[in-house]
Amino acid sequence: MENKHEERDHIIKLAAEIGAKTALKAFDEEISRAKNERVDRRLRNTKLLLRNYRMFKAHAENAVYDAQDIDESAYDIIDLMSDRWQDSEVFVESIKQSVARTVTIVAHVDTMLGLYESYCVNSGNQEEVRRWEVIKALYIDEPAAGVRQLAHQFNVTERTIYRDIDIACERIAALIFGIDGVKKG
Repeated sequence: MENKHEERDHIIKLAAEIGAKTALKAFDEEISRAKNERVDRRLRNTKLLLRNYRMFKAHAENAVYDAQDIDESAYDIIDLMSDRWQDSEVFVESIKQSVARTVTIVAHVDTMLGLYESYCVNSGNQEEVRRWEVIKALYIDEPAAGVRQLAHQFNVTERTIYRDIDIACERIAALIFGIDGVKKG
């Protein structure tokens, strides 16, 4: 009888250990998946920032975001857009906050692009220099260049240009988001 209780306790102990190990493994996998999703989202956000860089830059440089600088006609327009004066004050505040965030993001992206340019130029690696030139031509310079044009200019395939974009964006994401922008493993 004692043997059956010991055997049952042993089986319960083994089952608990296996269950705990399985749960921990599933938990670790979920954490890893969540981290990878955050990194993937940051990479998508980096590409989105670059695709819209010119518009964000123009917005940051040209937006009227100080309420004292808005003339009466602008207030009238805002009032018409919101249907109520109280809402227009919230609307103006929302615009000011949006512009302030855009200015901050653009300044940060500008600084990180400068760091990326410096990294590429100082690397002594022609591929790195080409990657910077591709990013600059596609997303920063006016007018924007196309992938086909860049492939011809650098005497590479269009696929190489797309690969350059992906590699450059991973590095730029790491600069923009810091350690949180780096894919581990």
